[in-house]
Amino acid sequence: MSTRILTFAPTMLPLGRAVAAIGVFDGVHLGHQALVRACRERASEEGVASAVITFDRDPDRVVAPDRAAPQLLELEDKISFLAELGVDAVVVVPFDTATASMAPERFVDETLLRACTPVAVVVGEDFRFGRNASGDVDALRELGATRRFEVVPQPLVRVDGEPVTSTRIRSLVRAGDVATAAMLLGRPHRVRGLVVHGRGAGARLGAPTANLRPHPYAATPADGVYAAWGVLGDERYPAAVSVGSPPTFPAAAAAIEAHLLEPVSEDLYGADLALDFVERLRDLERFEDEDSLSSAIARDVERARVLLAQVRER
Repeated sequence: MSTRILTFAPTMLPLGRAVAAIGVFDGVHLGHQALVRACRERASEEGVASAVITFDRDPDRVVAPDRAAPQLLELEDKISFLAELGVDAVVVVPFDTATASMAPERFVDETLLRACTPVAVVVGEDFRFGRNASGDVDALRELGATRRFEVVPQPLVRVDGEPVTSTRIRSLVRAGDVATAAMLLGRPHRVRGLVVHGRGAGARLGAPTANLRPHPYAATPADGVYAAWGVLGDERYPAAVSVGSPPTFPAAAAAIEAHLLEPVSEDLYGADLALDFVERLRDLERFEDEDSLSSAIARDVERARVLLAQVRER
């Protein structure tokens, strides 16, 4: 049975009895995946539906936009990855100033209890909710006691002795360590955006590129050259990707330029393209002339081709 995707509204038809997992789930990383699996398992034990309740954006983009963190996933990808975990429903709550102003009790009564009749609620042990993040697991447990649902806090998943968190993954992406970020995500880090017209230098250098304009708040990797997968709909293409302002062309603006290593039948301009970053190949470098740069690009392409072929065979 496929996962139902619902946008929350006070007038929505409730899901009925369910075990609900609540969170922002930015990244849908290993910790989030463990939490959702716990939700599914408990729902199976109870003989009720499993539901993920999440938000359409990072709450900080509403309450503190000047310090909102870069996002690891666009909403469409977050929903897709949550659905792949096999829950019965994903309920997306529009997060606006009204939602931000809700006291913890109001959030439970006017959002959670209108979305479903929870038998149990699964959250991370560091879960916060309500106005100014004033509610925590203990507050949720108190509310659950009077509203007849159990609260099941989940410990943070640890890798190499440290908790797996979106903050940790953002730091790795910012440093260009996309390989370690992928280990914590359980898949490559994804950046999605529109393909726009670029400088045309790639075609002149023998490696035409799709120039990606990432969505706002996207967590883009550090400047450098990467092996990545280009994802168009259901198709996946090996790619060599340059991120940043090319030192050989100092007047050029910073960009994300993807050279897809296999032919694409459709016109890419205006297409919605996702890049799944697999491994950083090198820093950006300044070359003395275009011939030297072209030779370096050819080496990058070959390294990316070999590396991604190995990944594909695993």
